[in-house]
Amino acid sequence: MTRAAAILGFVVLVACAEQGPSWTRIDTTGVAARWGHVAIVDVARDRMLVFGGENDFGPQQDVAAMDLTTLAWSIVPTTNRPSPRTDFAAALDAPRNRVIVVGGRVGLAASTGEIWALDLGTLAWSPLPAGPPPRHDVSAVTDGVHLWVFGGAGDFLQSLDDLWELDLATDTWRQMPAPGDHPIARTSYAFALHGGSLWMRGGHDAVTAYHDAWRYHLDTERWERLAPSGDTVAGAHFGHAHDPTCGTLITTGGDNLDNFDVSFTDALVLSDMPRIVHMPSTVMPTPRDHPSLVVDDARRRLILFGGGTVGDGLGTLNDAWTRPIGDCP
Repeated sequence: MTRAAAILGFVVLVACAEQGPSWTRIDTTGVAARWGHVAIVDVARDRMLVFGGENDFGPQQDVAAMDLTTLAWSIVPTTNRPSPRTDFAAALDAPRNRVIVVGGRVGLAASTGEIWALDLGTLAWSPLPAGPPPRHDVSAVTDGVHLWVFGGAGDFLQSLDDLWELDLATDTWRQMPAPGDHPIARTSYAFALHGGSLWMRGGHDAVTAYHDAWRYHLDTERWERLAPSGDTVAGAHFGHAHDPTCGTLITTGGDNLDNFDVSFTDALVLSDMPRIVHMPSTVMPTPRDHPSLVVDDARRRLILFGGGTVGDGLGTLNDAWTRPIGDCP
């Protein structure tokens, strides 16, 4: 999609009243505004955890929690914390009761290659052995046995196209094969694990926001270029989350290389005949980039938190919203 077409689509969608489940604002008393953070659902404790990110005071290193029953926020008192960082990858390692954090942006534009684990029992952080080269604007997914990260921005903001796998039992890494056709190097994409495959949509490099979609077959270790029907307004910097019940990769907000922010929610249906469908909402959050999005599958709802306004955090948001997922597309 060209920028002109995306902007036209944005104008048309704003002009038309949407009909669908409304987003409802959640109180955020007790948690600081931020963008470029990561949120995960800690299913065992029925809460959403928020890590790091950045606001007007700079990069953050705290962990905040939202109780998914009461929607009340609290600060989690962790020890031996890693340095503040933004735009890193994180995923829950439920079998080992920990959260894994990979990379991130430190300072103005430098990337780190540090790997950290937060023990959810002791609330102590600990460094793990080195893995992929430094990177930020990266995402991670896991099945409880392995964790995968793709691409991101490395040294000198160079976009990367490598795929890495972490063995969670041994904390050792290997670079995955990528024979044949494979995705162009990129950052700030949407990522999911579903049906034994890694699924990726969107992202950007230094000059282009991509609206493509890819599938990595873990059994054959090969990428497959997809041709889903439909499209989205935003190509990158969205909040994204996997809905395992519907088999979709949901995105909310985002932009195209920082030129405008949107509020729309869309879903990539993860199937042999993939398609992108719009999820209309009668009430929508403020447009934003770099927010977090999670699926609270137990209650069949989305939770959106924070983000920035146009220009990678030139303004920082401190709001949270929830929306029923509704019927599967």
